Amino acid sequence: MLELLPQFLPAFFTALAVNFGIALCAVAGGLLAGLPLAACRLAGRWPGSAAGALVALLRAAPTFVVMFFLLNALPASVALGPWSLWGPSDLFGSLGPWDWTMTPWLAVVLSLALYATAYVSDNALDAMQQWRAGAHGGALLFLMGLVRAFFVMVLSSGFGAAVGVTEATSVTLRAIDSLPELGDRLALMAVVMAIFVAIFQSIYAAIDALRRHLLARWQAAPFKPG
Repeated sequence: MLELLPQFLPAFFTALAVNFGIALCAVAGGLLAGLPLAACRLAGRWPGSAAGALVALLRAAPTFVVMFFLLNALPASVALGPWSLWGPSDLFGSLGPWDWTMTPWLAVVLSLALYATAYVSDNALDAMQQWRAGAHGGALLFLMGLVRAFFVMVLSSGFGAAVGVTEATSVTLRAIDSLPELGDRLALMAVVMAIFVAIFQSIYAAIDALRRHLLARWQAAPFKPG
C-alpha cells in the first residue's frame, strides 16, 4: 500500500478540491435562495406561508433523484440569451452566446443547492428570531450551522461518482480496487478517513474560535465606555 501513496495522494487531493468546490457552490446557492426565504417566513402572512411551503418541498426533495432528473429529464442545452458566458468546459459544459449545457458537475451542485436552500432557510429563520429577541449568542450558532452544512455537502458530493464526476470518492474506489490485499485496502481507507477528520476538525475549530471571539466582543460591548 505504501508504494501506492505517492501516486494516490496527489490525485486524491486534486479530486478532493472538486468536492470542496461543489460544496462551496452548493452552500453559496443555498445562502442566496435560503436567506430571502427565511426573511419571508419571518415576515409571516401569505409571503411566509408561500415560502414555508416551498422550503418544505425542497426539504423533501431526494437529492440523488433530483441529480438524475437534471441530467436525464431536462433538455441537453438551454437557451440563455445573447450574452457571452465563460467557464471551464468540464464544469459547465458547452458555453456560448446562446446555449448552456447541463453537466454532471453542475447537476450535483444544483441538486445539493436545493437541500442547502432548505437547510439555510430553517437555520436562518431561527437565527433571525433569536437576533430579534436579543440573543446574539444563539444567532451566532447559524455560523456553526453553515459549517456543518458545508461538511454535509462535501460528503454528499461523493455521489457525483455515480454520474462520472472525478472526485475523492471515485479516486479512492479506483485505488482500492487496485490493491489485492484486504489489509492494504483497509489501510488506505484509514488514511482517507484520517485526512477527512484532520481537515474537517481544523475548519470546525477555526470557525468555532471565530464564533467565540465575536460572542466575547458582543458580550463585552455594553461594558465599554460610550
